[in-house]
Amino acid sequence: MGDGVVYPSVFVVDGQQHGVPFVPPMRRKRRVCWHSQFFLASLVILALAGVATEGYFLIRFQKELEKATSQVGVSDWERGSGDESLPAAHVLGAAFTTSGNGSLQWEHSKDWAFLHDMRYQGGSLVCIKPGYYYIYSKIHLMAQSCSQQDQNSVIYHSIYKKTPRYVEEMKLVENLILFCDGKDSRFWRQNSFLGGIFHLEEEEQIYVKVSQRQMLQIRDGTRSYFGTFMI
Repeated sequence: MGDGVVYPSVFVVDGQQHGVPFVPPMRRKRRVCWHSQFFLASLVILALAGVATEGYFLIRFQKELEKATSQVGVSDWERGSGDESLPAAHVLGAAFTTSGNGSLQWEHSKDWAFLHDMRYQGGSLVCIKPGYYYIYSKIHLMAQSCSQQDQNSVIYHSIYKKTPRYVEEMKLVENLILFCDGKDSRFWRQNSFLGGIFHLEEEEQIYVKVSQRQMLQIRDGTRSYFGTFMI
């Protein structure tokens, strides 16, 4: 080759050279990963155990509920079981008149109306045995015509409780019905149902009030009624 040509320097790499840096084994990270997997597995096991426990209690609760329902299905008072009977009452719409406190008057001794371990007094059902009661009331309202001024007026359907411990009556539940809320001004009807579970003490009274009594439809007691039973 000709003179004056410059060649690059040659370096020799020793493959057996000691002290070359190297990446240490990932033992620590593997240990951390193992701990993480163990922690996640523990959480999964705890979650499954919680689901299994919840399912067990739900099944047990369902069995107890079915047992209680079957016992209530054939009421004790129908079987004449004496002291083990549950108080109950069902009264029927009988008149538009009200008592001194403004409560509706009901038929409590004819047809399928009845009182069992409860008293009827001036439109009120009086508790004899303290406990939790399901209280309900249904009314049927009807008007032959609706004037312009009656449109969207409100009718109140309420259940009250009166206790000897307080002077004022207590409103338990109430429904507001819009009167003449439809386009047809010649005829209007509406149903209202109230129901709820409340605790009653001895001698406490429950009764129903309606703001527009003249619209009540009584008929044979299937349209307007009032009642309660211990649960």
